[in-house]
Amino acid sequence: GWIDAANASQPFGRLLAADEVANLAVFLLSDASGPMTGALIDQEQWVVGANR
Repeated sequence: GWIDAANASQPFGRLLAADEVANLAVFLLSDASGPMTGALIDQEQWVVGANR
């Protein structure tokens, strides 16, 4: 189905897992991300893969 097609179109062979997105959110909300300014963090793996 569409999930298999989406997985096959990704560089890592799969879509991002919910916990991978959550880990980024936790990092961005933590003090560890304090020094970051003006950074673009791209997790739009599906959107990028779908346009190929």
